[in-house]
Amino acid sequence: MPLYPWIQLKRYIEQVIMFPFVQAGKLVARLNPLPEKEYDLFCFFPIYGLGGAEKVHASVLRAIPDKKVIVFFTRKSDEVEMKRFFTLPHVTIKDISRYTDNKWLYGFNFLYRGICAQYINQQDHAPTVFNGQCNFAYKLFPHIRKSILKTELIHNAEKRFGWITFPYIPVMDKRAMITQLIIDQHISFYRQLGIPSLYDSRITQIQNTVPVPEQYTVHSPGDTLKVYYAGRSGWPKRLYLILEIARKALAAQLPIEFHFAGNFESEIPADIRPHIHWHGLITDEKSMYDLHKQMDVLIMTSAFEGFPLSIMEAMSCGVAIVSTAVDGIRGNIIDGVAGLLIHETEEEAIVTSGLEKLKRLSADRELLQQISRNNYEYAVTHFSETKFNKAYRDLFNFTD
Repeated sequence: MPLYPWIQLKRYIEQVIMFPFVQAGKLVARLNPLPEKEYDLFCFFPIYGLGGAEKVHASVLRAIPDKKVIVFFTRKSDEVEMKRFFTLPHVTIKDISRYTDNKWLYGFNFLYRGICAQYINQQDHAPTVFNGQCNFAYKLFPHIRKSILKTELIHNAEKRFGWITFPYIPVMDKRAMITQLIIDQHISFYRQLGIPSLYDSRITQIQNTVPVPEQYTVHSPGDTLKVYYAGRSGWPKRLYLILEIARKALAAQLPIEFHFAGNFESEIPADIRPHIHWHGLITDEKSMYDLHKQMDVLIMTSAFEGFPLSIMEAMSCGVAIVSTAVDGIRGNIIDGVAGLLIHETEEEAIVTSGLEKLKRLSADRELLQQISRNNYEYAVTHFSETKFNKAYRDLFNFTD
């Protein structure tokens, strides 16, 4: 027997258990309505911290400046200054993480499902609901009227997170994913679990957008290859593998400089800290692009990814990519054309392969310059803000 009916049964049982909390939350919402009654779009995002997903969520909001939007953040954010990307004239922000991300007050998480459902359901004109891969929102969806459009953005094809989404597939009207490869992987998950094929057509592809400079930045590599990683740490990024590549390159006295930017300074080992270039946490777009334009190669060793904005930004500045061949990366990075892919899966082999690819680019500057030009041209063709904005307006049924 397929597993999916049991997944659905588990969801129904949870909804029955949560029913009293949800009803209490709806009562709270009726007694304490939103200051402004009508909104076109209700958004639910985990955090407003540093990361590509958060930048994409902010870009979605900028695509609809003519609509009234309310955003609920459901988890605590460490980089408070990043909230400014969401502070827009047409956007109201509600940070409910104090109640929905607190293990000592977890009952409020259940209560807020009812509160938010009531806010949405009592709108005079049916709004659209958008979930930016937010756990809280999935559990909210079943309590929203069927007539209200429920949409979602998935950033990667990581099956572990998929188990959170699978029970709610029947109540999601539209699912956006950023590459065809991620779509194919999710449909494969559907078949493995016995999820009916009628839900396949609810998935659509929307490529992310980044600013692309009007002119190509000519890269004239010097005697030293400049290699960098910029972003966050955390297990999926496997920063420790990049650091090991740097350690081996330094030990071999290769003509390679390593540059790092992000929120992980404490994770850089003491033995290599004096020999790398640390740029700190970069929070503004201009400074980030200034760094991209100075570099030759962006390196990533992630265990899984969508198609990271850091790679898209780097490509738009003519930077070559060396990365593990995972998920959306191998769907966009053609080996030898946009960069060099690491196909190995064992961590020791990833380090060895990554180092060899850096050596190759250091030695073959003609290949490096050709990749640089290819990446800029790819960005011009594929990373259009106009296409991105239209795609999300269509997703939300905001016809012009």
